[in-house]
Amino acid sequence: MYYHQVRMKQKISCLIVDDESKGRRVIRSICEEYCPHVEVVGEADTVFAAEALIRKLSPDFIFLDIRMPLKDGFQLIESLSDIEKPRVVFTTAYDQYAVKAFKVSAIDYLLKPIDIDDLLAAVDKVRKSIEHEGHGKSDSNQGDSSKDQKDNRATKIAFVNSDGYVFLDPELIIRCEAYGNYTKVFLTDHEKPTLISKSLKHFEEILEEYNFFRVHKSHIVNLDHIDQFLRGKPAKLVMTDSSEVEVSIRKRDELIDKLL
Repeated sequence: MYYHQVRMKQKISCLIVDDESKGRRVIRSICEEYCPHVEVVGEADTVFAAEALIRKLSPDFIFLDIRMPLKDGFQLIESLSDIEKPRVVFTTAYDQYAVKAFKVSAIDYLLKPIDIDDLLAAVDKVRKSIEHEGHGKSDSNQGDSSKDQKDNRATKIAFVNSDGYVFLDPELIIRCEAYGNYTKVFLTDHEKPTLISKSLKHFEEILEEYNFFRVHKSHIVNLDHIDQFLRGKPAKLVMTDSSEVEVSIRKRDELIDKLL
């Protein structure tokens, strides 16, 4: 496999948080060999130690294990104020926490054993986040850095497919369509739908905090991607990709209220 080095103009600092010394050693060795512009400023084997180091060192990001004694990685994030929170790359042997990880704005989610290319890609995402934050600031708003940092973190949601996880930006989802026990996801940047091994009900629950609405037993649509509402029997929506979606009779009035 080809391993590339991540190039950065300035060094970025990171903290490794893992209760297993082997886990910390693997990440440190990869960073030292392949990420010359990443400076590992410390290691912690408990949440309590990590809290103290984060407040003392203010690292740009942390590699964070989830399952640890006494307190877990999510509790570490909860214990920090917005201004204290660094960017987070989760590193764990458990895949069931991916959705929760991205709900707390994780930059990436790496499964152990850590793949070098995956770690380098995560570091590159951190770099882009830092650069984006820097470009978005002006002299007049530098005091609001904690808000900028939070807003510029990853906003993608993790979904399971046959190969592992697919990370999707809700804004790019045009609509979701039931396909047996699976769901077809239609995206603005893909010609063909992405097939996810979760039911439409699962998508309804995940996307409820975004601007989506279930218009039919087989369809969820992004309200921001509706071009036309066609009255008729049945009523239909024309989406931004020119597809047409049927609206059920019982959902029709509720949808109209949302659109007006």
